[in-house]
Amino acid sequence: MTTEVAAPSADSRAGSSVGVRVADRQQAVRTTGRWRLLRPVLIFHLVARALNVAGLLVASAISGRSFSDVVTRWDGQWYYKVAVLGYQSPLPTRPDGSYQSSTAAFFPLYPLLVNGLRSVGLLYWQAALVINLVAATAAVLIIVLVGLQYLDRRSAQLLGCLWTAFPVSVVLNTTYTEAVFTAFAAAALLFALRRQWLLAGLLAALAGAVRSPGIVVAGAVALAGLEAIVRRREWRGLIAVLLAPLGFLASIGYIGLRTGTLDAWRLTERDGWHTTLSYGADWVDYLRQSPATVHGRLHLILAIFAVGLMASAIVAIALRPPLPIIGLIAAGTVMAFAYGGVVTNAAPRVMMSFFPALAPIAILMVRWPAVVRWLLLGLGAVVAAVIGGYYFAFSPIPV
Repeated sequence: MTTEVAAPSADSRAGSSVGVRVADRQQAVRTTGRWRLLRPVLIFHLVARALNVAGLLVASAISGRSFSDVVTRWDGQWYYKVAVLGYQSPLPTRPDGSYQSSTAAFFPLYPLLVNGLRSVGLLYWQAALVINLVAATAAVLIIVLVGLQYLDRRSAQLLGCLWTAFPVSVVLNTTYTEAVFTAFAAAALLFALRRQWLLAGLLAALAGAVRSPGIVVAGAVALAGLEAIVRRREWRGLIAVLLAPLGFLASIGYIGLRTGTLDAWRLTERDGWHTTLSYGADWVDYLRQSPATVHGRLHLILAIFAVGLMASAIVAIALRPPLPIIGLIAAGTVMAFAYGGVVTNAAPRVMMSFFPALAPIAILMVRWPAVVRWLLLGLGAVVAAVIGGYYFAFSPIPV
């Protein structure tokens, strides 16, 4: 005995077609709404980037340095050496046996990406600037999407704008790694908040292969995965826990193999950059310095800025965001401000990548009239361009 399966009726086919059209329209509405949300941030970001490039060009002309020299100054020179020369073996040492500053303090993924683009005929600095523009643009949009996970729409927009107008945001237009690192870090955080564990773990690993603060991103993603396991028995979170630190660990291992010294990264940071756990003592010294000298003024300004960032980070945690964001802000603030040495000057730049710390400022700005908000953001972008031009063309201390 055979059973005939009735063909779908015309009404059922029509109903199915209507359902598909409704779903398509809903998706189109969501896409349109998201673009309306992101568009003003994208426009402001591109204007801010243009202002920073203009500031660097003007500073280059005034200082007599070439533009390529300006955008590859400070850490940019070290990344260039990694890309062109690789890692020194054996590690260079001083007469007393301590280790000198060397490329072993810099992780390999960013130079690898730049070398990939150099293969099409671009110079190192040109390839780096192209990569950083693309990465910074992706980062600012992803930051807004992360903000939407726990903030209102306007605050999420302002979070992205504050990041791209950050006082040291000129590093997004030089051969530094903040643009690529923040793009990976923000994407890892976004996917962790959405519980897409494989992508969260992979992107956290990529962030860890760009810069050492990637271990903080790995910790935040792992925290999200552990929270999912404990609270919801969501065992797929273990994927993120296991993957997230691999980029950081692989980079340290790779540097060790290339230099012939297993802990080359740690030794170079300790001796070459005098990176030690000072529990913020260096910042107290900065606050005590006299503004009568150039170094004193710069250190005092940095210290005041650092106090403001720490206060914002504390308030950001008090707002009780999702657990991985709390972990990111707390661990990131400790990494940025608890260590002394040459890295002290870089603390505000490190905090830039831990962008959720800026959320309290974004929430506060929502209450202001739109004209005031955009005027202040525009002024911030101009100030960032001036600061950037000074630091990369004239400053006696690195940023």
